[in-house]
Amino acid sequence: MTKRVLVVDDELDTLNLLKTIIEIHGFEAITTLNSVDAILLAETEKADIALLDVMMPKLDGFALCKMMRAYPFTSNMPIVFVTAYTALDLEDRRKEAGADHVLQKPIDMKKLVSLIEGASDLRAAVPVIRGKTGLLDESALEALPKRKTGQSPAVKPSDSKPPTTPSDGTNGANLLPKDPPSKP
Repeated sequence: MTKRVLVVDDELDTLNLLKTIIEIHGFEAITTLNSVDAILLAETEKADIALLDVMMPKLDGFALCKMMRAYPFTSNMPIVFVTAYTALDLEDRRKEAGADHVLQKPIDMKKLVSLIEGASDLRAAVPVIRGKTGLLDESALEALPKRKTGQSPAVKPSDSKPPTTPSDGTNGANLLPKDPPSKP
């Protein structure tokens, strides 16, 4: 089965370069210039790995990665930052966002191919049951303990929707799950 690679980059030249490299090596590229569409695209196209640029308008790679980790379908997807961002805090920010690797630009094709090939190993290490909407499918639901009539569901329908991006300039930070209040 061909690995499906989601590539999110706001630079058309970089997006086309990555697409070419991916396809030359026998993988399928799913590309978007718009980071806001990435989570829905990852699910609808059933991507195996995501390559994210860090510096993008509207929703940067760090915020996008955090959102992907919070969304059921993409929570265990291998995520690689492909970036020219070279700040000293890059490794700390990568870990905080939940990305698995950083691949610096200019792109090392061997490393890129190796990361894509190894994606299934990383993904297989964390088993997840997924249905068409990123939630448990019907057969998995049968295995769960039954609720008593009148109990409220564990997951509300609104919890299964992909996050949206605000136009308030917060770069998506206000969409991340809030930390629970600390106890005194």
